[in-house]
Amino acid sequence: MAQYERLTQGARTPWDAVIVTVRRSLGRTVADVAAVEQIAQFPMPVPRALCEAANLRDKLGLSRISVMLEDDKLWLPEWGDLTSSQQ
Repeated sequence: MAQYERLTQGARTPWDAVIVTVRRSLGRTVADVAAVEQIAQFPMPVPRALCEAANLRDKLGLSRISVMLEDDKLWLPEWGDLTSSQQ
């Protein structure tokens, strides 16, 4: 199962990570993907966003994927495990 680092609200944005922000929009759970010098694209379904994040991490040579949740209840276990931030 995939593991992602949990980034808490207000935490400093890591420079060596792709950031996936999971939120609600128009009644749906969606995610944005961004990284240093990479502006977030349009919101997309969370599984697709996690795949895009992995591709972007590899393309940019970043070390991790960090997930920020608008609400803890939005994360589904089938998307992977969230671990504590390294900060």
